[in-house]
Amino acid sequence: MKSKNDSTSIRLGISDLMDALPFYVMLVDEDHYILQANRAVRAKLGLDPKDIVGKYCPAAVHGLDKPIDGCPLEEAVERDQAVEREIFDAASGRWVRSAVYPTKGSTADGRKVFFHMVTDITDRKRAEEELTASREQLRELSQHLESIGEEERTRLAREIHDEMGQLLTGLKIDVSWIARRLPKAEVSLLEKTRTMNELIDEAVQTVKRISSELRPGVLDHLGLAAAIEWQAQELEKRTQIRFEFKSTPKEFALDGGRSTALFRICQEALTNVIRHANASKVRISLREGPRRIILRISDNGTGIEKWQVSDSKAFGLIAMRERARSWGGDVMIKGSPGRGTVVAVTIPLTRR
Repeated sequence: MKSKNDSTSIRLGISDLMDALPFYVMLVDEDHYILQANRAVRAKLGLDPKDIVGKYCPAAVHGLDKPIDGCPLEEAVERDQAVEREIFDAASGRWVRSAVYPTKGSTADGRKVFFHMVTDITDRKRAEEELTASREQLRELSQHLESIGEEERTRLAREIHDEMGQLLTGLKIDVSWIARRLPKAEVSLLEKTRTMNELIDEAVQTVKRISSELRPGVLDHLGLAAAIEWQAQELEKRTQIRFEFKSTPKEFALDGGRSTALFRICQEALTNVIRHANASKVRISLREGPRRIILRISDNGTGIEKWQVSDSKAFGLIAMRERARSWGGDVMIKGSPGRGTVVAVTIPLTRR
């Protein structure tokens, strides 16, 4: 028994199928001669079906006596496989996606036949270019704001260290002066001055710590390797984690911008280790390649998971990537459950 669908006979030839497509479609032979073209091509060229057959494609379409640069048909003929390419047509100022696919057919004299599709992608390419330009502007803005932030942190660190340090030093001198002039019988007052001196000493250390965290002077005076080593030693004092640091070479001739970016990335990575990794050991290596600087941080903690690496709310990881990208670099983060996490940062010595 025939179904309703079986009772309807639909016959569509290759010409009908090609004409139904809104983009340019042609059948061409290996020598670039047009065997068949759809309605869109004919409308563009102003030719009837009978007039377009046998036309030399470069001449009919581009007004040239040879194939345009980048024409994928040449490669498709040579390799006998599909070739797709995006081409800018200087004559029209448009971008097209040109795709050529070999068929099983051939002409009467044995020339191979190819299916050639051309799609206008100008709007998409312009949108991509605008998006790329917008991202680059945002990246430059981010780098500019970060630079301003670093300058502000440097200024605050200097003011805190110098001004607060001077005030506390003066206060300590005054308390000591009072203590020396108190009668020895005033035991309680002498004890109070001793306690005050201890509190002042703690305040001095706190000022130094805050100043160093805002902007470690060692980064500006001794360089990146010394700053990372100092940071590791400071964290080892305050945690139960053992840090190992290796630098090859031991000193780097690196500009301030890249040094700051790598140091801040390292700081963020180490902060994540302390907060989340439950690690007992961290290895840090800094290496200079022929054209790039490589920072690698690995721990033996719980290991970050894939969803955490790509989490849109992981702002610390996002900041790390953006710092690296602003210098043409990248950050790779990989974790293994129970075997720790590796953070590898690569920054070119020159902008890409």
